[in-house]
Amino acid sequence: MTETLITPADAARTAGDVLLEVEDLAVEFRSDGGAVRAVDGLSYRVEAGRTLALVGESGCGKSVSSLAVMGLLPPTARVVGGTARYRGTDLLALSPTKHRAHCGTHVAMVFQDALAALNPVHTVGYQLTESLRARTGASRREARRRAVELLDLVKVPNAAQRVDEYPHQFSGGMRQRVMIASALALDPDVLIADEPTTALDVTVQAQVLRLLAEIQAERQMGLVLITHDLGVVAGVADDVTVMYAGRAVEHAPVRDLYAAPAHPYTRALLRSVPRIDVVDEHAGGRLPVVPGRPPAPGSAPSGCSFHPRCDVARTGASGAVPAGEGAVRDVCRTVEPPLDDVAPGRSSACHFAAELLGGARA
Repeated sequence: MTETLITPADAARTAGDVLLEVEDLAVEFRSDGGAVRAVDGLSYRVEAGRTLALVGESGCGKSVSSLAVMGLLPPTARVVGGTARYRGTDLLALSPTKHRAHCGTHVAMVFQDALAALNPVHTVGYQLTESLRARTGASRREARRRAVELLDLVKVPNAAQRVDEYPHQFSGGMRQRVMIASALALDPDVLIADEPTTALDVTVQAQVLRLLAEIQAERQMGLVLITHDLGVVAGVADDVTVMYAGRAVEHAPVRDLYAAPAHPYTRALLRSVPRIDVVDEHAGGRLPVVPGRPPAPGSAPSGCSFHPRCDVARTGASGAVPAGEGAVRDVCRTVEPPLDDVAPGRSSACHFAAELLGGARA
């Protein structure tokens, strides 16, 4: 494919347009024991004006997949398969120079740890204007004016004064707003937000998520929200891709996923979300947990990688036999389920997805 850069004039956003399409992405890390597959065949698409949430426990490959798209993998990692097409251009096939030109300009990322991502020896204004001056040729005065506008956009009070302050002079929530402002500096089509509310209190989390939603609605961006918190997802996402052991195990519109999960892992995650309207009397009000631990990268069991932790693998979707009793079903233990369509707009990598959905509807 020709390495053609897309100019801002070409980048009009219409709701529903596919901005970013990741297909069969695979990422490996080198280790003393050989190559370790951290992401294995991940596919998703991001549309203008919509939010896709990538959900799963730590280590499932959410952040690694996004770093691969952005060209920010560490030296020990490499993409070994798949594509990541931005408006038809495969970012992974571009030279490093052209990849950098796309990422930041058209696809931007908000990193998880704002304090680590911001340089402590430079003012916030300098860090906001650096990319503007490098990529647009803006003068120092123009870039500073834009930096103040960006801080106003993300609702940092007294932006004209605070633009000259250093990161340590900002609270955690305000630093996260600065990171969002930095990512929005060049008006990207797609914004990837990697755990943007980590380490923030609940009130500040809500403010940051509301801010992202407002900016997205105003600009018709595509938003990829990486999180382990299904409570966060419910209020902001349009679509959800659930990841486990480097693979996507379920994809669905957010309302459908919450109403009737089609994979046992999703069902277990939803059970573990605190709800004030549900009290499990048989457990003394204790919050259910997902048993066991996810497999380490490169050491997933045969068959369905979730089967050692799965109640459906032992009891069936009806749960007629208490979890933990009886042998694991042979098909779960030996056959890796593909990510297949199970309903319009829905897919699941479970041998008993149809049974799960049927039981939910009944």
